[in-house]
Amino acid sequence: MSENGPYNQPPQNPYGGGDGTGGQPPYGPPQGNPYGDAATGGQPGYGQGPYPGAPGPDQGMYAGGQPPYGPGPGGPVGPVGPGGYPPAQPPQGGGGSKAGTWVVIGGFGIIIVLVIAVVVMLVTNGNDGGEIASGPDESSEVVEEEPAEEEPAEEETPASNGTLGDPPHALPTEPCEAFTDQVQTDFVLRDSGSKYVSDNTSSCSNLGDLPDSSPTEGFGSLEVGFKLPYSASDSPEAASEDIEYTLERVRGGAESDRYDADDVEVDEELEIGSEAYLVITKTDLLGDKLPEASLLLRQDNLIISVTYYLDTTSGDHEDLALPDNTQDIMVNAANEALAIVGG
Repeated sequence: MSENGPYNQPPQNPYGGGDGTGGQPPYGPPQGNPYGDAATGGQPGYGQGPYPGAPGPDQGMYAGGQPPYGPGPGGPVGPVGPGGYPPAQPPQGGGGSKAGTWVVIGGFGIIIVLVIAVVVMLVTNGNDGGEIASGPDESSEVVEEEPAEEEPAEEETPASNGTLGDPPHALPTEPCEAFTDQVQTDFVLRDSGSKYVSDNTSSCSNLGDLPDSSPTEGFGSLEVGFKLPYSASDSPEAASEDIEYTLERVRGGAESDRYDADDVEVDEELEIGSEAYLVITKTDLLGDKLPEASLLLRQDNLIISVTYYLDTTSGDHEDLALPDNTQDIMVNAANEALAIVGG
């Protein structure tokens, strides 16, 4: 065993002497004066700061170490953050949050006011738009007046070409429209005639002068009638049955009290409408035989009759005679009557 103990350790004298170490401590710099000695000029040793546990020169704040406790280069402004700038200051109190809340509430209030203003503006504009829209309505009324002016022309069109609407046909409410200028000339009529209208019949009658074929004094009478069958107003079959009954009477049938079969001069079927017949005969009026022409026409469910007879005021009934063109003027009158059906 050596004099240094059982572990053969070097001498424990930290200040050296007699051990060949040159007086240096075995484990590092001297532990005496922390600020160095006269040999080092009062500077601390390398690798260790003046205080135990303090970082050395290589562990300053630029090497990731802790900043010094004293003021920074700029003066006593407190601790500095990374890069030498002061750290951000925390908000003081709750005033900022309350101010932000009031800003949001104010923004919502402004939005609500704007929405109300827009709604009011739209409602106002809607009213103005309705007033402005009245302009086109007025112009449309003007446009409607043009067809109204053309309607009479459309009603006159059937009178010239016999165009009819679809059955069943209704009674014309103005039967005297059948007395056109040509009809008035043909029958030497004196005025526009007088009309009669009921639920199932409508007619127009008129008086005129005697034709040149009758040298005596007197007058002529023309009547145009429209009739719907009583049994079924929209039935063509019922209208055809009514035609047959009237023809039998005019032809001087058994039930006739005004006509005689021996007086029939013309009994002819015509090609007008659905069916038509012309009978020229004499009618008994208070014991006097008067010349008469009857044309019966059926158009679907509607019956049209044209009756023309002559009378005298002088008592010379034998001198009364229908004109030679009786059939022509009767057919023309029937066509004019048929033309106003459905007008």
